[in-house]
Amino acid sequence: MPSNVEIKAKVLDFPAFLARAKDVSGQNGEVKHQVDTFFNCESGRLKLRRENDSKGVLIYYRRPDVTGPKVSEFSCVEVDHADEIINTLCSAYGKKGEVRKTRTLFLVGQTRIHADDVTGLGTFMELEVQLKQGQSVQEGHKIAEDLMKKLGVAQADLITGAYMDHILQSM
Repeated sequence: MPSNVEIKAKVLDFPAFLARAKDVSGQNGEVKHQVDTFFNCESGRLKLRRENDSKGVLIYYRRPDVTGPKVSEFSCVEVDHADEIINTLCSAYGKKGEVRKTRTLFLVGQTRIHADDVTGLGTFMELEVQLKQGQSVQEGHKIAEDLMKKLGVAQADLITGAYMDHILQSM
């Protein structure tokens, strides 16, 4: 299974964070409107992500719910007929909930910087360092921590869990 090192944090000054992400990446960022439907799952998390059409990406992932850099193992498959697959998975496993967000994506080397405005939760950032074949987790941690500093992300702003977890906690 592919893996990455992830960091997730609350962002208090979203415009300033976007400006730093633009400076660090040298890009304006790609804006995406995403709806993630989460399903009940015994281990890890299972979701189907949709962006503006009937296609989607089915994503299964496992990662510890801890602050700071953490390893995430994942598997993704692009799907057609996303609505029908959602209905089938809801029937089979039950729907946990939905996360709606506007994501601005920046790329820096092997890292994806996500600037997320999550409906009902607020603004966040995620770093996903895509580990290369044979690359150590420690190398991924170092890359993530260096980018965290460049982006002005404080340790106190780090969060655990998925957006879905935070939405469920706020209900």
